[in-house]
Amino acid sequence: MITYKANFFDVAKNVYFKKNSPVSLIHFLTNRCNARCSFCFIDFNNPNTFKGELTISEIEKLTKNLGNSLINVNFTGGEPFARKDITDIAKLYIKNSTIQSLYITTNASLPERIINFAKEINEYDKNIELCFQISIDDMPEKHNKVRKLDNLFENCLFTYRELKKLNKKNINPVVSITVTHENCENIEEIFHYFTDICKIDSLKCCLVRDEGVYSRPKSKIDKIIKAYDLLTNKILDYQKKNKIINYNSNSIQGRINNKKDRISWNLVKRIYSNNEYISPCHASSLFGIITADGKLYPCEILEDKMIGSLRDVNMDLMKLWNGQNNQDIKNHILSTKCKCTYECGLSFNILGNWRYQLNLLSGLLSKY
Repeated sequence: MITYKANFFDVAKNVYFKKNSPVSLIHFLTNRCNARCSFCFIDFNNPNTFKGELTISEIEKLTKNLGNSLINVNFTGGEPFARKDITDIAKLYIKNSTIQSLYITTNASLPERIINFAKEINEYDKNIELCFQISIDDMPEKHNKVRKLDNLFENCLFTYRELKKLNKKNINPVVSITVTHENCENIEEIFHYFTDICKIDSLKCCLVRDEGVYSRPKSKIDKIIKAYDLLTNKILDYQKKNKIINYNSNSIQGRINNKKDRISWNLVKRIYSNNEYISPCHASSLFGIITADGKLYPCEILEDKMIGSLRDVNMDLMKLWNGQNNQDIKNHILSTKCKCTYECGLSFNILGNWRYQLNLLSGLLSKY
């Protein structure tokens, strides 16, 4: 089923015509993290960074006011599993909203919490798709050094394998490589080590971008995009050989997602290389960001365009979403031809834009 909790026609009408209700949200559960990645955008030196996390009771109110088209929530941080109540938070979203998938981006430094979470949430609702995006960016020693955590690579690989061993169709671990100035010069070696030596068969990638306190070294920008191009082509080649399986290519959703990834890769390369505007962005229309302290933004990039504070409206997200301030932000995004390489945003820009629909549907005729 494309949707099973939300009404399919309501979702389709919202995605293709009205665009007035979120389809996906990214919720920063916490800014706390036990790693200190060189390319992280969070300012860990600011004492205010860790203040004011939403409480479980506030999150309960939030989950009851998310509209009737929400089908996905993405938990991130910081390290989302730094919150010991993450399982309770997930259950609130499942119970009170129309989500059908839950994505969690994790550094996998807490394997037991992750595996127990997967088991408990799958038992709570076997229809919910759980995708664990495990961040590994380099060879073992270098990965541990860049993220400043001992044995992190080993914990990542252990977590990935244990989640695979659960053998549940709705529990999907995937390793994600962030292409940065740190790994761009040995990306092919990293890819083959992951796939051929470590036997990782679910692999994605994203491209580092200027954000928060992080800025790309200018001397490395060309090398970063070349490494990203090489890596995406390698992933596609291994998908065709069935050595990498990120989605179920026998399902409608799986084939469309494979095609969506290919479109997204090409968009990222064009925008990153040429600063090129290609198509409208649907931030603050189809997706948005909730910060750890309850601020609502259209995306991670527009840090000066806060839609509002959820605490000011008793956690009623839709009140902010339908307010005049958000309408002004939507107009700003369209009028300025706002563009970026934010992959999460691009996914919903592709799904909600008519110009990509024939290309997406062509995915039904071939696996890739």
